[in-house]
Amino acid sequence: MPPPFDMISKMHPPREAWRLKVRVLRLWVVPSFGNNEVPNSMEMILLDEHCGKIQATVKKPLLNRFRDLIVEGQVYRMAYFTVVSNHDSYRATSHEFKLVFLHQTTVVAVDEDVIPKTYFNMFPFSDLLNMIEDYDFLVDVIGLLTSVGEEKEYAKEGKIVKMIVLELTSKDLTLRCALFGDYVNQVNHFLASGYVEQPVVVIQLAKVKFFRGQVGLQNVMYATQMLFNPDLPEVVEFRQSMIEQGVNGTQPLFIENEGKVVSLEDDFMRLTRKCTIEELQDKNQEGSFIIFGTIQGIVEDGGWWYSACVCGKGIYPQNGAYYCDFCLKHITNVTPRFKVKIIVEDHSGEGIFLLFDRETSYLLKKLCADLFSEVQRDASLVCGDTYPPIFQGLLGKKLPLKVDTKGVPHDTFYGTFRVRRICDDPTIITMFELPNYDADDESTPKKEPDLHKSVLFGKADIGIKEESSKTCIKSKKVDVNGEDGKDVVLSCCV
Repeated sequence: MPPPFDMISKMHPPREAWRLKVRVLRLWVVPSFGNNEVPNSMEMILLDEHCGKIQATVKKPLLNRFRDLIVEGQVYRMAYFTVVSNHDSYRATSHEFKLVFLHQTTVVAVDEDVIPKTYFNMFPFSDLLNMIEDYDFLVDVIGLLTSVGEEKEYAKEGKIVKMIVLELTSKDLTLRCALFGDYVNQVNHFLASGYVEQPVVVIQLAKVKFFRGQVGLQNVMYATQMLFNPDLPEVVEFRQSMIEQGVNGTQPLFIENEGKVVSLEDDFMRLTRKCTIEELQDKNQEGSFIIFGTIQGIVEDGGWWYSACVCGKGIYPQNGAYYCDFCLKHITNVTPRFKVKIIVEDHSGEGIFLLFDRETSYLLKKLCADLFSEVQRDASLVCGDTYPPIFQGLLGKKLPLKVDTKGVPHDTFYGTFRVRRICDDPTIITMFELPNYDADDESTPKKEPDLHKSVLFGKADIGIKEESSKTCIKSKKVDVNGEDGKDVVLSCCV
């Protein structure tokens, strides 16, 4: 019987005959100084089943032997190394030593599920911000990306280097992170994907730097890894902790070189055209408009939530797993997101409007995951047969809504419009309620309400009575389209 595997935490010099079973948690190639095309070494972070970590180096003479043999994320049996001191600046692990591969080092791939596939030592923002000097160890952090600075360029050794500064938020603390070179391209690639909300970002192996007396993070070229909305339990837990602190990650991401985020007052009072619900339904051109009305009912049309990827987009089953078209991969961590239809009435008529997660969370002041946790033992509520009582609190609310005239494709009711933004600011609502205020133009007389008018939505004829009673409509059709209009998974009662 072969001897047992050694624990990483027990490794020390001068012994070389160490036997390890490890996962390659991180791998990167360091180029030669002055020539990025020629590799100088291969660096790795190795993880064992006891969550011990150690850095390992393959030097240039052995690169051809090991470079194609070792793959990041895989598990290997490894044996025979030189164990050397790990006292350099910006150490990738806290281990006192690191490993150097030898000619007699052996590497054999194995199947292993015991060793974690990912492992982070998330550094609290409070500890980082309390530092008074550069830190000798690289750190892992998780935060909400709230701001992207303007991209800049500067000359270094005759080359133009790109730079960008991110602002990450954790609870009520903010940390700046400076990125250089290809890491700027990674940020731009993510922004080009069209994701407009504040994503959760995990930065692995970043160095702590001081600049003008302020602490911040900076990437280490080739070593740092940056993940946007990764499919990790840590991301789900982080989002939950942010909500408990009153921070809503569904707010829009601020991008400095694209101008400031439009305020509620500017958006609802000055920049977006206004119209009545009747005019909204009659408009031929596509665009965004502001309507002002009262929530008269909830359309209980299937479920009030849908299963989503941590990026917020809808998912669907594929080959025994969930697949996200936005992330272009199979995922294991899913989260519930709101999808609710409301009936809104103004003096011209009624309409049905679709609220997704950001708008519903804004109205309810509650995250969908929190509400789901509260009602998960009631199958009728979870499966959408009935809706949680919290939704009844929306009835009677007067609100301006920013909506699209494009409508919702393949919807149960004709004339259903998606809500893009909601305003519950009392001052703005008061402006809409002024007697002389008209939804379209001050010079246009207000239209008298027709209390006996009926509005046709598909095959359902909804009569508007004089009492204008608050309504709850049920539909037998289960519509579980995600935010992008594609079918998504409702994880029960299907």
